[in-house]
Amino acid sequence: MYTMELLAALEPHRERIGQVAGMLTVAQYIAGWFICNDIRRRRTSAGVSPLRFIGGCGLSILQLQYSQKLQAPALIWTSIITLTFSILYSLWFWWYTPANLRSSLYRLTTGAATITAGLYAYGAQGDSPEIMYRLGLVLTVLALAFIALPLVQLRTIIRAKSSAGLPLPAILASTGATILWLLYGLLINNTFIVVQKIIAMGLCTVQLSLFIIYPASKADERKKQQ
Repeated sequence: MYTMELLAALEPHRERIGQVAGMLTVAQYIAGWFICNDIRRRRTSAGVSPLRFIGGCGLSILQLQYSQKLQAPALIWTSIITLTFSILYSLWFWWYTPANLRSSLYRLTTGAATITAGLYAYGAQGDSPEIMYRLGLVLTVLALAFIALPLVQLRTIIRAKSSAGLPLPAILASTGATILWLLYGLLINNTFIVVQKIIAMGLCTVQLSLFIIYPASKADERKKQQ
């Protein structure tokens, strides 16, 4: 009951909530610049995975298509901006990738482009409930995988007992965006967005808890003592 009253009160501000959520999502993508800047300093992309950038391109394209089907302006412009950032980051990565390492980058790009093209072609068949359901399901899985990318370092974090390798600004932006997109999904009554963001909240909570369990400051102190 209270939830319905809250949603009714927020309904006039639906697009504004979506806009703020979009800004936080964009902020999450801007955090990719720190990776690019590190690549620039080292003058090479060796040792850095391009999956976040290449995968971001494919995910943004599919989210843009889905957003257009939903006719949700906040989701549309957010997808356009995140796609732009992902393309720029991917080009940056390519520029600093040594010639002898570019073959693996091309394979990843080809694979991601093939999968994205296939899913996009399927989504382009129409706006039937069945297509929307399947496209929404695929997007949910891909979006959650993208949010969970920092957890790939989990073994390293536990071993080093330090969260220094995690991008805190990006995770904070992702958490804020997730909360607001959850509200937005409830307001536009989209089950996939709601389910996606509820699970995403769990992933964000796990990532944030790592900063409490394994604070980077303590790891720095241990290094100094050694």
